[in-house]
Amino acid sequence: MPLPRRRDAGSSGAPVLNLLHARVRLLSVEEHIEPRQVTRKADGAKFTLDPQFNTTVEVVDDGKDGSDNGVRFYESFRYKQDEEGNWRNQENSKLGALTAIVKPGYFLDDSIPDLEAADLTGFEMFCRIKPKRNPTTGVVLGSTIDWETMMAASPPAKEKVGSSSGASGVPGDDPDWEDIPF
Repeated sequence: MPLPRRRDAGSSGAPVLNLLHARVRLLSVEEHIEPRQVTRKADGAKFTLDPQFNTTVEVVDDGKDGSDNGVRFYESFRYKQDEEGNWRNQENSKLGALTAIVKPGYFLDDSIPDLEAADLTGFEMFCRIKPKRNPTTGVVLGSTIDWETMMAASPPAKEKVGSSSGASGVPGDDPDWEDIPF
C-alpha cells in the first residue's frame, strides 16, 4: 500500500500572497546600518545580512474581498554597496523607491534629511504583493512587495499652481470667475 502524499506548502510558515493592488502599513521598523551576522534557529547556520531596514508589513486593504486584510509578513529594504565598498541608499532599488515616496525629491535635494526608521513606522502605501521565491531553487518562501509598484497612500499635499487665494479651481468657488464672460 503506498504512503499518502503531502504537498509541501513551504517550510517557513510565512503567508504567501498574490495581491495586485493592496494598501499596506509598515510596522516595527528597525534600521541596521552595518552588515550583521545572524544565526538561523532551525539549523544553527550563520550568515551575514547587508545593512537594511527590517519591517513587518500589515495588509490594511487587500483590494479584493478583505480575506487577506490583517495578514502580516516580514520585509526588508536593503542598502546597496558601491564600487568602493560604501553602503548607500541607491535611487534605483527597493529602498530607493520607498525613500522616493516617503520623502519626495530626496535624491534631487541634499537638504532633505536622511530616511530613518521613524519616517517609515506607520507609513501606508499601495503596492503589489507577490510570492517571494528563493532565487536559486525557485521555492516559494513567503511574500514580498513588488518595489516597482509602490505609491504613497496619501501623498504629501502640494500647493496648486496659481491658487494663492485658496480657491479650489472650480468655477463658482472663486469670485474672480464671476467676471469672466462665457
